[in-house]
Amino acid sequence: MTLQLYFAPGSSSLAPLVALEEINIPYGAHRLDLAAGDQHKPDYLKVNPRGRVPTLLVDGQAVTEVLAILTYLAHRYPHSELLPLADPLGLAKAYEVMSWFASTVHVAFAQIARPERYADDEAVKAALATPGEARFARTLTDIERLAQAPGPWLLGENFSVVDAYALVIWRWAERRQIDTGRYPAWSAKAARAFARPSVVRALRREAAPVTA
Repeated sequence: MTLQLYFAPGSSSLAPLVALEEINIPYGAHRLDLAAGDQHKPDYLKVNPRGRVPTLLVDGQAVTEVLAILTYLAHRYPHSELLPLADPLGLAKAYEVMSWFASTVHVAFAQIARPERYADDEAVKAALATPGEARFARTLTDIERLAQAPGPWLLGENFSVVDAYALVIWRWAERRQIDTGRYPAWSAKAARAFARPSVVRALRREAAPVTA
């Protein structure tokens, strides 16, 4: 089986990168420069016609969207314990949190960072920023509440792809120059995650142009 991940630095593709490093298997990595428009070039549109990252090719078959990729990797490589597969309620909680990340947190951030997804008019784009900032800030408070639960990780005693996905949001908060010190419980768990070897390797891979 061959795995090829198309990713872009600073995007939500960090989560699948971390997951692949956790699994610790060979995979190809293709770095896209979103600012240069790599995601809209014909070669990439053949991989993902939506022109978004990340995309995981599994023996040439595309899997898109962060939640789908993380779910596939967790089920395909259960030894990695990326999700609590043996605990139906715990698994449901993991999907609940990640679905909320995708449907609410990511959307709030995109309203600030990618207003072209919601409007063509420049005045409308500018008007989206203020409510977007407020919505994004509220989601960070909700993540802090989640992080206050017992255990070293967001779901309790075990590191999971929920922690990897949350690092994406943490970096977005830093990009917005938000004072992350206001979130002490999340700060502690994020620091623990950033020190994890798989995350260190993922960040190193993200930082340098790579090919398969």
